[in-house]
Amino acid sequence: MAGCDEKTPSDRLTSATILPIAQRDAMPEMSVVNFKKENGWENTSQFNTYSVRYSYDLSLNKPLPEATLALAHEIFNEVSESKKNPGFMGMNALQTSMAMSSTASEWISAQESFPSRRDAFLSRCKACMNYWNEEGDTDTVTARRYAYIYAWSELEKLGFKDSATTGDKVARTVWANFMKTEKGWMARQ
Repeated sequence: MAGCDEKTPSDRLTSATILPIAQRDAMPEMSVVNFKKENGWENTSQFNTYSVRYSYDLSLNKPLPEATLALAHEIFNEVSESKKNPGFMGMNALQTSMAMSSTASEWISAQESFPSRRDAFLSRCKACMNYWNEEGDTDTVTARRYAYIYAWSELEKLGFKDSATTGDKVARTVWANFMKTEKGWMARQ
């Protein structure tokens, strides 16, 4: 019975299991860096279970306005795609669009001077300014702007400041549970 004598899951197993979880946290124009095991402990509430925590940083590959633009493109494309494949009675498309616009509107409303903040942020990136000012029908322009605002709010939630530039990082942690089996340690789903 190979693996039964190991008291804890191997670093190879834990890293291979947890790194993909951390990488899902990264958005466009971001990288996972400084990924390292922080701690591991026996989970006393579940028999033969061991928890492992890793720390890492999300690092910007471009200045924040440009990273925001890359994410906004993904979000806008997702909303546009949901309109092409709206689901049952158009509910998927409506839910996607409503969630984005609601979050963006709430984020704007929570700020006293959003227009000046927006203008300062956009002025750091010509492509961002062009995206914001691109002409089109009212629905498309509104959806595109909400996508940018939503993306910006998500990056701010991660901890990035408006002034963030290439190489700036935010610290994160991630963990997973592992179960000891007769064949050795395995990740718990």
